Amino acid sequence: MDDLIGKALGQFEIIDLIARGGMASVFRARQKSIGRDVAIKLLPHALMHDGTFLERFYREVEVIAALQHPHILPVYDFGEFEGMPYIVMAYMNGGTLSDIMAHGPMSLTDAEIVVRQMADALDYAHSKGIIHRDFKPGNVLLDERGNTYLADFGLAKISESNSNITGTGMLGTPTYMAPELAMSSELTPAVDVYALGITFFQMLAGQVPFEANTPLGVLMLHVNNPVPLIQDFRSDISPAIQSVIDRAMAKSPLDRYATAGEMAKALVQASKLETQETGGVTHADALLMTNMVGQIIFVDQTCLKLLKRHYAEARHIIGKSMTEVLGISPKEAEQLLKEVSKAGRLDRRALDIKDSKGVGIQVITTIVATKDDKGGFVGADITLRPVSDPARSDFVTVDKRLDTQEKTFFETYFQSQIRTLWDLAVQLGGKKLGANLDRIITETAQRNVWPISMRDGQATVEQSSTDADVYRALLAKAVAYVVTIVGKKAVAKGMQSVDDRTDPHILGQVSELRASQLFKDLLV
Repeated sequence: MDDLIGKALGQFEIIDLIARGGMASVFRARQKSIGRDVAIKLLPHALMHDGTFLERFYREVEVIAALQHPHILPVYDFGEFEGMPYIVMAYMNGGTLSDIMAHGPMSLTDAEIVVRQMADALDYAHSKGIIHRDFKPGNVLLDERGNTYLADFGLAKISESNSNITGTGMLGTPTYMAPELAMSSELTPAVDVYALGITFFQMLAGQVPFEANTPLGVLMLHVNNPVPLIQDFRSDISPAIQSVIDRAMAKSPLDRYATAGEMAKALVQASKLETQETGGVTHADALLMTNMVGQIIFVDQTCLKLLKRHYAEARHIIGKSMTEVLGISPKEAEQLLKEVSKAGRLDRRALDIKDSKGVGIQVITTIVATKDDKGGFVGADITLRPVSDPARSDFVTVDKRLDTQEKTFFETYFQSQIRTLWDLAVQLGGKKLGANLDRIITETAQRNVWPISMRDGQATVEQSSTDADVYRALLAKAVAYVVTIVGKKAVAKGMQSVDDRTDPHILGQVSELRASQLFKDLLV
């Protein structure tokens, strides 16, 4: 079906293939009439002769059209192309929950947010008489702000008690199937509660509770084996959380939470109890970086959460002043930069900032100066640690950990960008300025315990995986420094030259690292 790319399905122009499954393929397309991207699920000719697949496809259209909820993926249109039926849905560019979990366990806070949003979606579907039956991380999509959306209702309300669980008649995904689905039991919303419990366990543990070599083997583990202890995987998770998992994954449907919403409420209470028992929460330091005049050049995920800002806002924050982003007065910002430029470092400085909602947060800051080869001040690294537990936001900031292939692309592209910036500095001021850029990158990495170093313009990455934030932070440092030497236009031209000689496929994979996008306000 790859030959569909570039073709038009009415007003929808196919751009690329997103995913290919056993039942259908999903494409990203452009709706030309209103200029938005959409996702199109299309049933191929090869499955048209199978009435079961066709029935499920039409059932999904019927089900989703009846569900209007903030956390259920909306459907926009339905039609046929050359005899193949298709569904037009909202396009979510944040990937799936599976993509997020592929990079390791999630924090309890972020997992709780997913549970709350998905529980609300499931309860709404259940109130309409619809049971999802195939709830799993791959069917939970995320937008660019990290909000979750329940998708793929292809199995909803289908009950075939005589299906062969060891053959092609098996409905659902064994890893997330409730014990009663292995038997001829009545289908109830409790199967979705069970799957939500499995997913919650996986978010915390980084792996599913039951694994076997065959689908039937997995189902038998669900039927016979006790729920594993989450503490065997996460020592920081309390017994109160285990109690929530145990009830959600109870063998008997009658012993589970009556609704997904009840599970979410129990989780909220367990999280509060855990906080009380541990005497509060240990906070990771939030990090942001500025140039010499106090414009933000980088902000990490922890800082975005602290400021109640979503990941998509990071690009718009870059270029803004400390005053605007942190909610402090211009005089206070000026004084901090003046002091750190002279002292080189300020430790444990109390500061009152405001989040995006205008809510005050008291933080303890450490500010470290970045200086050029002559000792001149060119920027600052600012870490923020809240004095007390800030009110939790109702969203997650999603920044992926890179897999092996992505890391290779990011590393190669980053090294090319850094080398180009190094060459620009050397061309104007000789190797002395290049050596100073080497030092700035290496010291910044060491200060943040990032195993990256730089010498003679060559950045060396000594890690098998990393956060995309690491590359963005170091690139921000390099751009900010070289701009002071050669100016904005030269840096913008140099970064464009890197893009021009980068393979278009790779450039698409690493687009979030493109300097022209990240530092637009700094380079214009």
